[in-house]
Amino acid sequence: MPRRSAGRRRAGAPAGILSLVLFLSLCFAAAAPRAAEPVRAETREAAPALRTGEPETWRVATHPVPPLVMDEDGRLRGFSVDLWNAVARELGVRTAYVRVDDLPALFAAVSDGRADLAIAAVSITAERERRFDFSVTMLETGLRIAVRAEPDATGSATARALRALLSDAAFLQVLLGLSALILAVAALVWWLERRHPGGMAARSGPARGFAHVVWWALSSLAAQAEEMPRSPLARAVTVLWLFTCIALVAWFTAGLTSTATVERLRGAINGPQDLPGKRVGTVANTTSVAYLADHFATPVGFATLEEACAALQAGTVAAVVYDAPALSYYATRPGHEALRLVGTAFNRQSYGILFPANDPRRKRVNQALLGLREDGRYDEIYGRWFGSESGESQGR
Repeated sequence: MPRRSAGRRRAGAPAGILSLVLFLSLCFAAAAPRAAEPVRAETREAAPALRTGEPETWRVATHPVPPLVMDEDGRLRGFSVDLWNAVARELGVRTAYVRVDDLPALFAAVSDGRADLAIAAVSITAERERRFDFSVTMLETGLRIAVRAEPDATGSATARALRALLSDAAFLQVLLGLSALILAVAALVWWLERRHPGGMAARSGPARGFAHVVWWALSSLAAQAEEMPRSPLARAVTVLWLFTCIALVAWFTAGLTSTATVERLRGAINGPQDLPGKRVGTVANTTSVAYLADHFATPVGFATLEEACAALQAGTVAAVVYDAPALSYYATRPGHEALRLVGTAFNRQSYGILFPANDPRRKRVNQALLGLREDGRYDEIYGRWFGSESGESQGR
């Protein structure tokens, strides 16, 4: 019996060792995934680090609006382009420009996802804010008015009216008839006065006497005649002539006054207060159209600013109203008929960078824009395109 017990103990010893080994193996197997987890986590974290080494590429929609955006032989230039390139460098992103033809196409590109954002000359309005998001203001400006730079577009309305009367063929015919009438009256009075011993023409030779009577007839038009005829028939002619002079002066004054009124209504555009009732050219689908309609003008929309200015030169519109930077740039360019900008900028508006609603990129872009303003780089870009004074865009 004792021997059997010893045998059982010897037989059970290997089984215990196997159990211990199995237990330790299970422990190591359970611990192995936990030890490996930090390695896998580090790998997952390292992968984005490798990806962020490659700059993001943002698709930016834009369309030509000189001098903010200009496409010169496939190369984009302009204030908005330079400003965005500075923002992109600040953010460390690449830019893939999406070129579109006009403002509606710009909105469509952002709305349907073909572009991540848009920059050109996009005014920030309440209606657009309901559909999109905007950056902080990148440029503050307004509208300007352009008219034809012609000699008759300058000076007072009375001077323009006088020039208009003198260039009217019908008025010139009347003046010729009036001159003939003056000479006829002067000849009749001269003939009658020569026969009277104390008459105006009897005291000198024929030529000098006739010239004296002509001067008397002209002076009568302005009621400045210093003497009167002496013969009875000449005095009768004088009475008729004086009544005729009153009628002629009244007619000339009425014509001049009415023409001056027409010039004030039609020709003289010196500011937005002169736009109501006139046909005014602008670019279609812009804030200018709404402004003109709200201020009793008749807006005529064109596809481009060049077409609107061509209509102005052709006389089909009385003026062109558009964004001040674009209109000022066009007016100073050579190669087309000169335009004259009148008044100062009005209907103040702000330009911004356009984003889809709730786009997270907007905050990053805003930070970059504010940084450009704070360190002076914005002033440098502004001065490059609009002069040394950034003015309103800097003070606000």
